[in-house]
Amino acid sequence: MLFPMRVSPWAKLPAWHVLRISCVLLLALTLSESATAASGNRWLILMCGLPGDDEHRENLTEAVKLIATSASSALQVEAPRLKVVVGDETMVSDLAKELPSAPICTRESVAEILQGVAKDMQPVDACWLIMLGHASYYNNRSAFNVQGRDFDAQELVGWLKPIQSQERVIFCTFPVSGMWLKPLRDNHAVTIAATDGSEFTATEMPYALARVLSGKHETQELADIDKDGSISLLDLYLATNLEIHGRFKSLERLQSEHALLDDNGDGLGRELQTAYLPLDESPDKAITKRKKSAVKSSNSDGDLAKRILLRVVPK
Repeated sequence: MLFPMRVSPWAKLPAWHVLRISCVLLLALTLSESATAASGNRWLILMCGLPGDDEHRENLTEAVKLIATSASSALQVEAPRLKVVVGDETMVSDLAKELPSAPICTRESVAEILQGVAKDMQPVDACWLIMLGHASYYNNRSAFNVQGRDFDAQELVGWLKPIQSQERVIFCTFPVSGMWLKPLRDNHAVTIAATDGSEFTATEMPYALARVLSGKHETQELADIDKDGSISLLDLYLATNLEIHGRFKSLERLQSEHALLDDNGDGLGRELQTAYLPLDESPDKAITKRKKSAVKSSNSDGDLAKRILLRVVPK
């Protein structure tokens, strides 16, 4: 006895419809894989080095306060996984209410905190470092200024080596931080520098980043800037740079810092923000340029940052 052959419902659909469904499923799978990148807990080590003069001390104290108090809501970092070191005794006193146990930032205190994090962090966790302050350039070396002897990127790499995490993000918001990209390069990490290797003046990134994270922005809020349906690390980077751009424009100053993002492991970094900066062109030309994606391929800078999600934008 012969039984009639059952035809798959897919065979009745037009080819273009099958292709469209396949693309949707592939996109859903990609987003699912992206979300699992931060499936564990996120840790934040917030380092503020020597503040310098009174004006910088006041501004950096406020930046530390804003980042620390917004870490839970903006970055999903809970209090036990927030580690903070501050620049000097005055900052310890000024931040005593918000951060009663924050030690002074020295090479020894930073190494000790990272050693403790390495013991407590799980391989599925995420490790973020935000470094605020100043740096000095000497003998082709950029060193982060702290009480006692300064430290450089190579030393930080050594302290980070025992930390096993699924996600690693480092914000170097200080001058000549572009020189830190190559030592910190990693195929599975995102490193952000406030400047290239030749920009020595004090930076606006610490304050812009703090304002964006805390919602006290002047120009640009943290939003889905690349319009992919989620708010990611890439959006945080872009929002911070748009805030920096707006700050320089309001002061009528020539912008003296140009941030770089490296997450493909080549240690070079790219100014991904240039595709999103306001243009002094006609609206049509601006729209055309903005449609050009800042992330060119799956192996270009920005691809990993785009997949580190902070939250999904509700429809």
